[in-house]
Amino acid sequence: MLFLLTSCGTAPVAPQPAAPTTPPASAEPPAQSACTLETPLVPGVPGSPGHLIASDINPNGASELAALMRVMQHDLATARDAILSGASVPSMSAAHAKMRCAWPTDPSDRNASFDALAQVYVGAVQALETAPPEAQRAAHDRVLDTCVACHQTTCLGPIPAIQALRFPRP
Repeated sequence: MLFLLTSCGTAPVAPQPAAPTTPPASAEPPAQSACTLETPLVPGVPGSPGHLIASDINPNGASELAALMRVMQHDLATARDAILSGASVPSMSAAHAKMRCAWPTDPSDRNASFDALAQVYVGAVQALETAPPEAQRAAHDRVLDTCVACHQTTCLGPIPAIQALRFPRP
């Protein structure tokens, strides 16, 4: 997802193989109950410190969370398009819940405040997935509101990209 158009961290990294330019489909996450603030992060995985993911957007590379947020942005754009066309909103909450146990750009950002905001976000996504068609636009905007609320506390850069996911105003 192009959710993080700028990096909020600046740690330089060694070059990595190029990542695909189109966001991948949502990956199968661990069970939601297994992904919490207490879930230990595994060093050395792609997106962990010293192992950032190559990115066309950020020359320093992307953290696991930044890469996931780009997938989240893509998924929310897909959901918006589905709502506009009258199709079903795709299931995405299980994949997005992995944000609770993904390496952030700055490891100190993984804290109780972030986790609480992440849980609100996942709840809003679940509400979008189950909303009746007439309530889906409002539910989609509530998801975006949760994104903005979190980014206002830590990393302001993605807010314009989040706002761009809103439905066009008549």
